[in-house]
Amino acid sequence: MSKEYSGIEDRQSYVSTSGKNWEIVVMDFVNDYFSKNSIPLNVIRGRGLKNKHKELWNNLAIPVKDGKVEGDVDLVVVHTEKPHIPLAVISCKTSLHGRFSETLFYAVVWKQMIPKIVVVFATPDKGRQSKKQWQSEWGTQEKPTKDRALAEKYLDGVYIRHDSSSYGGKIKKLEELPSDLKKMLIG
Repeated sequence: MSKEYSGIEDRQSYVSTSGKNWEIVVMDFVNDYFSKNSIPLNVIRGRGLKNKHKELWNNLAIPVKDGKVEGDVDLVVVHTEKPHIPLAVISCKTSLHGRFSETLFYAVVWKQMIPKIVVVFATPDKGRQSKKQWQSEWGTQEKPTKDRALAEKYLDGVYIRHDSSSYGGKIKKLEELPSDLKKMLIG
């Protein structure tokens, strides 16, 4: 059953709110794991990074002709002793519609700028919007969607919260994200 909107502004407001809420869910989940397991990592929201964490923002900003621009940073993972150095970016999207290519672009750019950075994607996998019956946006390992194939090539992982998604390769359950970040970032 799809949500009905009273207009474009209503839909945009809903999408913005659900995206922000998803970021907070992921951030709190990962930070809770780090805290309970005494792991010296911390997840910070990207919103307001330029004002609150200027040096961290500067390290993630994309160089352009006349300065730097902000990349699509939903969440950033830092070591608690070096909070100005970005170790990972977690791109949080409630659906792939229109924004996944942006995540892939920034992943490629950040990996050129910061060779050891980890870039992952977290999603609830709302499914393909045009299908009458729920169908994963990611396909399967045997029949991957274009997005799955691109994620396998350019991202360090995709973490999904949906029981019916097909896992394998870099496509994993959201529950694996905190321990995978620990392994990738501090061993």
